[in-house]
Amino acid sequence: MPLSASQIVTRACQIAKRPGFTVQAGQTLNQILLDLTREYDLPVALQTTNLTISAGAPGGGTGPYVLPANYLRAAKRDLIYLVSGVPYVLTQITLAQFDSLINITGIANFPRAYTTDVSTSPPSLFVYPPPVLAFNLQIRYFGTMPEIPNADTSAQTPWFPHQGYIINRLAGELMRDAGDPRSDAFLGDGPSGALGILRRFLNLQGDKEDAATVVDLDRRYYQPSGVVFPPSKISGGV
Repeated sequence: MPLSASQIVTRACQIAKRPGFTVQAGQTLNQILLDLTREYDLPVALQTTNLTISAGAPGGGTGPYVLPANYLRAAKRDLIYLVSGVPYVLTQITLAQFDSLINITGIANFPRAYTTDVSTSPPSLFVYPPPVLAFNLQIRYFGTMPEIPNADTSAQTPWFPHQGYIINRLAGELMRDAGDPRSDAFLGDGPSGALGILRRFLNLQGDKEDAATVVDLDRRYYQPSGVVFPPSKISGGV
């Protein structure tokens, strides 16, 4: 049975021989979980949101559109909208590339590209060219997860599934704070170190054992972005 946050904190404090530091351990537990979402693309942290993009939006339809407050980065090839059942996948470009694009009256079409500005709060999305119609854009993204309130006494189970990693990492962080020489072994990339445990977990995360690996080419130059069927009178050929 998965351990609760308070049980993980207690166990890590016992291993680190710091029984009186449960409050600090709870704070460190939340920081460890936050670091995982910021440093790795974890399927367990994958989330979905939907936005309506339209010609009536700011910038003549290009945006900005408001993204969720916990947005970190988009999942690969996972900004999609449908036109008469045909999926269109937006290709990511940089903000600098977006700024260099022409945005004048008469260029509205089916959006092909997007960029994000994560310096704003909440983050912002821009699309190009501006949409000629209103479309429902599905966005899958990696985001931060809710913090565990009062983790040292909480009965909540942390969202990260590998609790062996969490316990070793938390114990190692407590040891490092105390100047305990065991911290290097607990945090390192050896077989029982937190980094080594995490590396083995990341190699097998998700459900993609039978999926082919694809080498990407820039969709802007090598194929119409997201159009998976030949052009037709219904879907158009642009």
